[in-house]
Amino acid sequence: MNRPSRAFDHVILDSNALMSPFQFGYNLDLELARVAPWATPVVPSSVLAELEKLSGKGEWRAKAALALSAKYETVHVRGKGDPSIIGLASNKNWMVMTNDRGMRAILARKGIPVILVRENGHLSLMEA
Repeated sequence: MNRPSRAFDHVILDSNALMSPFQFGYNLDLELARVAPWATPVVPSSVLAELEKLSGKGEWRAKAALALSAKYETVHVRGKGDPSIIGLASNKNWMVMTNDRGMRAILARKGIPVILVRENGHLSLMEA
């Protein structure tokens, strides 16, 4: 896989990125190493807050995602939801892993590459 033209040396993991290994049965670290071996995965504090809220409602994938997130660096952000992730990606020049179509469209307009999960549990890098 070719590295995107700009640095993009980190990849921001959103909530569905952290829950997807439990839905599709794949190893997140191995797939990230395959598609973006140069990028360090990070988790915004807003994503942790969202996963905690979902876990409190009994969502088992959110609980598993919270445990998985502990192995990655947490980046403190202001705000919550998609705007906090988009702002972080824009400010730091970092990629985002998400399957959220709305967020992917916004990131593409900003020239930010997105890593997404295909149905077979493999990741794909979509350059903007």
